[in-house]
Amino acid sequence: MLNVPSLSPSLRENTLRLEATLSDITDEVFSSLLKMKEYTELTPVVRLDVNESIAFSARLWFQSILGGTPPSQEDLQLFQEFGKRRVHQGMPLPALLRAFRLGSLELWRSYIRIAERNQGLREELLFNISPYLLEYFDDMAQLISQAYLLEQFRQARWRESLQHQLYGLIFNFPEDSGEFHKTAAALGLDPAAPRIAFAIELPDTDSHSPRFTHQLDRVVAEIARRLEVAEDFLVSAWHHGRLIIWVPAMPGNVMNANDRIMAGRADALREALPAAAIMGVGLMGQGAKGWATAAEEAIRALDDGARCRDDSRVYFYSDIVMEESVRGTDTILRYLVSLIEQLSGEPDLLLTLETYFEHCQRRKVAASVLGIHPNTLNYRLERIEKLLGARLDDVGWTTKLSIALKLRR
Repeated sequence: MLNVPSLSPSLRENTLRLEATLSDITDEVFSSLLKMKEYTELTPVVRLDVNESIAFSARLWFQSILGGTPPSQEDLQLFQEFGKRRVHQGMPLPALLRAFRLGSLELWRSYIRIAERNQGLREELLFNISPYLLEYFDDMAQLISQAYLLEQFRQARWRESLQHQLYGLIFNFPEDSGEFHKTAAALGLDPAAPRIAFAIELPDTDSHSPRFTHQLDRVVAEIARRLEVAEDFLVSAWHHGRLIIWVPAMPGNVMNANDRIMAGRADALREALPAAAIMGVGLMGQGAKGWATAAEEAIRALDDGARCRDDSRVYFYSDIVMEESVRGTDTILRYLVSLIEQLSGEPDLLLTLETYFEHCQRRKVAASVLGIHPNTLNYRLERIEKLLGARLDDVGWTTKLSIALKLRR
């Protein structure tokens, strides 16, 4: 910082008068700031803090110019605290620096008014005061910028640490609801709010690349944009080679309603994905255990979809929920497997049954796809009914056989 210029007796007297109107200067700067969106949306408490910081900055200027010395280290530390607080108050750095530009401009206007009344001070103001004023506020802006960015970095590292802790709780200690609630709340998340999990496979992503984190952030940001959800409301983690994203569910909606909403946005989700990426969507879950279950469901939907190799690229767990529930029951699973085993000795019957279900039980279409006469198809279906003791016009049997075939695949 430049040496503080000495003041002539006349300019000192005028500067003391300016100092006496410090509240007017502060009010003028603050009213100018309120024309900016970033300041109009502040809470009353934060507005008061901003006003106090403007007054403090103005006092430091007058102490420096009248005392002939730069601000003390103690004053500068107090000054930097304002910059640190702006990070946690959600104020962007450009908006913070705008306050300094307006403050220096208002002070210089005050000195111009002095020069208009006293022409003898014009040269002193132009050649002595203006260089110091510009240098002073530039140095102060750099100082508060450094404090802001350092605090922002610390906050990012702190959030990153908390997010990793949340991820560990969800996948390793889902029963620890107390710690989950505490960690989620520290991140500004509602721990009781239900969420739907997405599992995304990104084939062209190298987890060892220095751009890895940036690539994941871009996917998360794009999904937030497509779903019209604030990015801060999403929670994401890299889990066993997949990107997991937990999206807030619509409050008050039942599970099926939220699943239908996501199904209705399948096109938007597809457009959010990079080329060749595929996504699985789980059901709604609540709490650490619910989030973990939702993620597991999304991964199962993703794995099932990857085997299909179709063009949909977004797969829903609700589409495979029946066969998934069967897998969890050993007796039912053995029973369904036994149905297919009874047909395994006649491969044509298995192929016929699969084709019949794949084409919505339309016999003419199935016969055409198989390249056989409709009567041959009817014979094979009757043979299947006889072997299994089944009826293919009975919804109970068609459901069992359809699930059994999916489990076989």
